[in-house]
Amino acid sequence: MQRGRHSAAWKNVVLSRDQQFALKRAALLREAGRAFSAQGYHDTSLDDVAKTLGVTKAALYYYVKNKQEILFECHMQAQDLGETALQYSEQNGRNGREKILLLAQKYIELITGEMGSFAVLGEFDALDAENRTIIARRRDKFDRHFRRLVSDGIADGSIRSVDPKLTVFFFMGAINWMTRWFRPDGPQPGAEIAQHFADLLDKAISSAQAARPAARARARA
Repeated sequence: MQRGRHSAAWKNVVLSRDQQFALKRAALLREAGRAFSAQGYHDTSLDDVAKTLGVTKAALYYYVKNKQEILFECHMQAQDLGETALQYSEQNGRNGREKILLLAQKYIELITGEMGSFAVLGEFDALDAENRTIIARRRDKFDRHFRRLVSDGIADGSIRSVDPKLTVFFFMGAINWMTRWFRPDGPQPGAEIAQHFADLLDKAISSAQAARPAARARARA
């Protein structure tokens, strides 16, 4: 990690005490989450995070109790973003296929955006037992909802006959790995990657019935 690389996010805060605390804690979580995704939880120390923010490790303990708390909060953020994407897809999709593609695109946009840049999808086993139970419950809820969308799409004819469980594993496996290689300053912005991933997913699950109108729409564009 480069010393002081994100120190501006830490130091350039001149708001109220509560606002400063919230923003500086968010900066801490964001940087730690990036490090956990890139280097792994066990290979990232609070010293590493402190150096990147340009502060002492002792200063970090004012905002978090320990590294485990950081990991838990990063996982909670990932689950919050997943629920936001699910809600968006339900409100805007007209059938199972549209809802799944909206979910995929919105979820990737969120986890690659500034607010989601510290979401951690891996390192689940590094959580302690109590925190792991909480995250597992939320992950299972997301998984069940996603599978239901797949089943709904099969029922309404917009998705070909696929295994809902394997379809969710297919998508989430790609997303889990993406958090290892995505960089906010990389050559492709998150929104562009989200669109590309959604297109790949569409090719994998769409029924012939759904593909024909989509092909005609692209031809007219």
